Amino acid sequence: MEERELTDEQRSILRQCLWDLNLSPEDFLAILEGRLVKKWPDQSFCVARLLESVNWFKIVKIIEPKTLCSLWSDAAKRKTRFKPLKEGMDFACRVLQ
Repeated sequence: MEERELTDEQRSILRQCLWDLNLSPEDFLAILEGRLVKKWPDQSFCVARLLESVNWFKIVKIIEPKTLCSLWSDAAKRKTRFKPLKEGMDFACRVLQ
């Protein structure tokens, strides 16, 4: 997957996840998409952070739901703190299969 240009709106949406991380929105997205591998934060942490920090309707302006489901790993589930969010992602991913 090659790097893509983010719109100002997409950058603003991703900044909601970055309040305590020293990452640019572009680097955060690259970790999510697997184009940048870091020990910390790793992809599963970034998936959980995105889901916990950003409204679903804003997330889908950046990442397609099927792509997000492909990132919904056991590690991301473990790092997601809220049970209703985990159940919602499990449901969405079953529906999108």
